[in-house]
Order: sequence, then structure tokens, then C-alpha cells
Amino acid sequence: MCPARPTGKDDASTVSVKLHSAPKGLLRHYILHKISQKPIHGYEVIQDIDSKTEGAWKPGAGSLYPILKKLVSEGLIKADSTSAEEPTRRVYHITPKGTEELAKSKEMFASFQHRWGFLRKLFIELIDPEHLADFFVDGANRQFQVAQELLESKADQLPDSEVEYILKEYALTLERQLNWTNRMISQMKPGMIAATMRQKGARVR
Repeated sequence: MCPARPTGKDDASTVSVKLHSAPKGLLRHYILHKISQKPIHGYEVIQDIDSKTEGAWKPGAGSLYPILKKLVSEGLIKADSTSAEEPTRRVYHITPKGTEELAKSKEMFASFQHRWGFLRKLFIELIDPEHLADFFVDGANRQFQVAQELLESKADQLPDSEVEYILKEYALTLERQLNWTNRMISQMKPGMIAATMRQKGARVR
């Protein structure tokens, strides 16, 4: 009999998890990304990350402000004081050089496979629509390759019952993925057919 296991559901809302670090370069890239959207205070970046990761990751000022200072020194952003009364409270703006740097670094994130579920909303925001096909399809292939190689390399170190459990759970995951994929395809077909008919000048009834 297989040992009792978690259901596999996303427990982000019920389990308190704190991420003490993130993929190298992510904070720098995300800071530049947020500033590119609109002028912003440094603390607003911290609040944004805290919100999007559901409190799992909240970079401290000691991590954030040195990066902001470096981005300013590199000419990627510029800082303006909000008022004469608060000279230390600065609003950051992206520069043309920063926009170019951001475009280059986004190519890296287009093929980057996220490592922590709590960061998924950040990655979703950073992926541009034109990169979605590569990220989605290639990512799925890489996930399967890693799973296959991992199990095949470790299977002889596990009890047969554990290997059986892993494979059965993985099969259920694949079944859920297939059902979702077929449902998405079936929902798209009417629209695709209608668009084709319109292109041919036919009347859609």
C-alpha cells in the first residue's frame, strides 16, 4: 500500500512559506521592469513583490537600494527627489539605455523555467506574448526530460512501491494536463472556424 501523500493541490494560501532568495538577477531585472512601467518609489517595488508572491518573498531595503544605486550609476535609471522637504525620497525613471537593457534581459526570461510556484505571477508578467509559444512548449518538454532523467537515475535507490506511486501520480498529472489541453482546443475551434468563414466571405449563422 502506498504511503499517504498530499493531494498535489496548490497550498500557497494555506501554508506559510518564505523564500530567502530568488534566481540570480531576478530582483535587478524586476526592478528595471517595474520602473519601465511607470516612475516608482523603491518601497513600492518591495510592496509589489510582496503582494505578487503572497508574502513568500519580500526583499529587504538592504537588497533593493544597492541595486537601485547601481542601476543609476550605470545610466539605466535616473532618480528625482519628490520634494524639497523629502530629499531622500526618490522616484525612479527608466532611461533609453535602461529600456534597451530591459529588452535584452527579457530574452533570457523568455526561456527561463521558474523554480518556485510562489514566484509564478512575477514570471507571468515578465513573459511577453510573442515569447509564449517557446516558453510554454519548450518548458513542457524540458520538464518531462528532467522528470524522466531524474526518476530513471534514482529508481534503483527507491522501494518499488515508491516508484509505483511516483509513476501513478505523474500519470494522473498528465491526464489532467491532457484534459485541460483538449478542453482549451475545443473552446477555440468555434472561433477559429468563424474566423476562417469570415475570411472566405461566408455568412456566419
